[in-house]
Amino acid sequence: MYRPEQVGGFVQAGSRGSAALAIAIALVPLLVPASAQASTVAFISPTVSSLSGTVDLEVTAPPGTTSVRFSVDGTAVAEVTGQYATATGSAPIWRTATDAGWFTAGSHTLRADAITPSGTVTATKAVTTTRPADPPGTTSLDGTWAFATEAELAAGALDGTRPAAAQPGFDESRLSPVLVPSSYGAVRSKWDAAQGNRVLYRRSIDLAPAAGLRTHLVFESCFFACRYFLNGVDVGASTGGYLPVRLDATAAARDGANTLAVVADGRNSTTNAFTTTHLYWQWGGLVQSARVERVRGVAITNLTAEGSRAGVLTLRAQGTSTATTAIGIATKVVVRRPDGTEAANRTVWFNVPAGGGAVQPVTIDLGAPVLWSPANPSRYTVDIAVPSGYGRSVTLRPGFRDVAVSGSDVVLNGQVLANLPGFNRHADYPGLGRTIPDGLVVRELRELYAKGYRIFRPGHYPTTPAVLDEADRLGMLVIEEVSIQQLSGTALISPAVTAFAKDQLRRMIDRDRGHPSVVIWSVGNENHTQTAEGAEYVRDLVTYGKSLDATRLYTEVSAWHTSDKSYAHQDIVLANVYYGWYGSKFTDVPGLLDRIQALASGKPVMISEYGAEAVKGRSNLGFGGEYYQGLMIDEYNRLVGKRPHTLGLMYWTSTEFVASPTWSGGNPEPVAPFHTKGMRTWFGEAKLGWRVMFAPVRIREIAPFTSSASVTIDDVNGKGASGTLKVTPPAGFTGPADQPFTVPPGGSTTVDVPLTGQFPKAGTDGAPGLVRAVIDADTEAQPRPLWPAPGGVLALDAGGDTSPLAPGYQRLGTSTSYSTATGFGWVGTGPQQRDRANPDDLRRDFATDTAARTLRITVPSGGRTVHVLVGDRQYAADPMRISAGGTTVLDTAALPKGSFRWHAVPLTGGTHDLVISATTAGTYWKLAALVVS
Repeated sequence: MYRPEQVGGFVQAGSRGSAALAIAIALVPLLVPASAQASTVAFISPTVSSLSGTVDLEVTAPPGTTSVRFSVDGTAVAEVTGQYATATGSAPIWRTATDAGWFTAGSHTLRADAITPSGTVTATKAVTTTRPADPPGTTSLDGTWAFATEAELAAGALDGTRPAAAQPGFDESRLSPVLVPSSYGAVRSKWDAAQGNRVLYRRSIDLAPAAGLRTHLVFESCFFACRYFLNGVDVGASTGGYLPVRLDATAAARDGANTLAVVADGRNSTTNAFTTTHLYWQWGGLVQSARVERVRGVAITNLTAEGSRAGVLTLRAQGTSTATTAIGIATKVVVRRPDGTEAANRTVWFNVPAGGGAVQPVTIDLGAPVLWSPANPSRYTVDIAVPSGYGRSVTLRPGFRDVAVSGSDVVLNGQVLANLPGFNRHADYPGLGRTIPDGLVVRELRELYAKGYRIFRPGHYPTTPAVLDEADRLGMLVIEEVSIQQLSGTALISPAVTAFAKDQLRRMIDRDRGHPSVVIWSVGNENHTQTAEGAEYVRDLVTYGKSLDATRLYTEVSAWHTSDKSYAHQDIVLANVYYGWYGSKFTDVPGLLDRIQALASGKPVMISEYGAEAVKGRSNLGFGGEYYQGLMIDEYNRLVGKRPHTLGLMYWTSTEFVASPTWSGGNPEPVAPFHTKGMRTWFGEAKLGWRVMFAPVRIREIAPFTSSASVTIDDVNGKGASGTLKVTPPAGFTGPADQPFTVPPGGSTTVDVPLTGQFPKAGTDGAPGLVRAVIDADTEAQPRPLWPAPGGVLALDAGGDTSPLAPGYQRLGTSTSYSTATGFGWVGTGPQQRDRANPDDLRRDFATDTAARTLRITVPSGGRTVHVLVGDRQYAADPMRISAGGTTVLDTAALPKGSFRWHAVPLTGGTHDLVISATTAGTYWKLAALVVS
């Protein structure tokens, strides 16, 4: 059993004060093989030795490092692997975070181990941590636990009603010290598994004699199906993984040392009964904090405070009781207004029912309140002093507001809410998984708020109190959701799923109803609500939810659009719309929303998800690059960003996260397991879409140019803006230096951009240029491509029959047969085609074949030049040959993957049959474009 003296005091029991001692920083390379002695590990962060609250951890590591493992006094804290860098082709970042409050106060050794091909390179840093004192009657269980996966234990050790691994005398020699809270798969990659794991946690807790008090174990989040044992006795279970569970372990507890064990089952075979596992990584284990509480037989265990627009403060409580009759607990309540003045000071009684459960609410009428809203997030302060032994005293920060539907609009305090910029957010961070320190969450939300976002959905599960606390403070609205996703109608109405969903909804409402930021409860995401059974599920869950909390709106986030049968049971329709990514076009979105709203009898609507995969640094204009993500954001803003009776648009997602080993998300060049629709990378680096989202100007499409391009910039929000026009000229051209621009409020400005060069130009790669209107380092308009006019007498974009055409070109599809009217086309059998979706409309697709094919072209008399563009985005381009009249006119060399090149061939006027073939039998020739000048 792990005890304090074994692990540097990290699991010391009992109440703790705060301690901080100044200790000199020591960087000590250890275990460095001779072959790697020129390379070291060095801490970038923390920069100080005295640590409190959220602490960033970051190091530099030797080239070739595959992962960096962070630990404190031998306890595994986090591991950052090079997987993201390898998948995306980016430079590795060795950064994660932790919270000093998860460790006992005092002196510790922080360690980073870089795993390299030459061995392990280590740095250490002497630090001290501070930790808030535990409230009276409470002992934190955060710190070091002993841990193992099922595969690391003897067969059957986790099986049965009394698992051998949960017993006090179990041999812990196979277990490793791990930090709680943590997501074990993020702590060490060896514990991570796509199919999930069943795992064991153990530790010793010392309980002082406490006559008349009961022993409660509280786990804020254990994922997914967990069983809890004290001294080998089963004291309870929980399912779901996102909400707290309280266990009365009094019968199993004893004075002195106790053995606490938790068996957590996060296997897909277990979780799939209630949710899908391919949308995001199922980080498992004791992912949030845990504690012991010593309370009387009758106690208050949960308190919330809600304020209404009318000025009524409602206090709600949950309680535990061993009594056979209701017992009242007198508590002192002091209410202060946002300005600090006292609004109420009185004693109220919470009457805990026999056996425990929900307590009858207590109301206090405060008269005309200061209202909470996104524009003015004023909060009251409610101090509730619970008598010693009867629960924990709390300070609550409610806001007074009402939310409702009026006609086709959502109203807050009687004011219409519309067109709110929003985002979806997954809890995922390198080296941490879903266990994110509160300070990191606060930092993230403040950045998003400062950018302009005002509503979000934690997807697809209940979030943490810290997230909601910060949303309350900032004035951001929240849609909170139970974790029921993509289930069939039959599954939805099964007794097990219905019971699980209701339990999740009840517990979520009980915990989070005191947050004014939460305005909508969602009963699921993308379930099969196009079925009668799905509609029945929504009806039953919404009805049940309103019996618990009728002051908020209810929805089920749908992907079924005009096929959904559940809209009648919802207050507002939230639709996931990926037009322009998963089929259809951007311009189809307004009509879709009109049809959905009509089907829902005019109820308010909202786009709850839209987005495009984008790998940072990919410069292509098509799918999977930053440009297209920015384009999608800009187009949705343009088309429906100001639509009436629309609560808003929520982008999917704010930041990248881990999805599944086979994830593509529609990206033609995926980087599994990472989901890259986020506007920021997994490490929080901004992409183009982040900068475009709130751009105050928009660049119009730019027509192909000859000697200069006309660039028109429009005001978007009626305020005008100034910035810098930046031009990247097309291949073969030179352009002007950066130049300032100003757009007047409600107006536009046009800038002539002179460009000098030749097109097509042999040896160039055919890449278009780009025009950017940059406002500042964090904001710019969606860039526009800058295409040279192909000019000449013939310009053909070769490829498929339906692929996008480059501006100024005619289509040369596989079925384009020669005609005298057009003067071009295939003779005989047409070729094959490939469409790589990237890098742009000219080069994404091409004609190809292993057999020779004949292209006939008719050109005016005189000396002409035929320019041909060859290459392939995804594979090497093999050598090819073009012959005319039995004479070879062009032999091309092989090109590496992703490369393109224009070639020039002289040709006289007339009709010519160009025979295109591969130089080597069995290989493919590839023609992307042809221009005759």
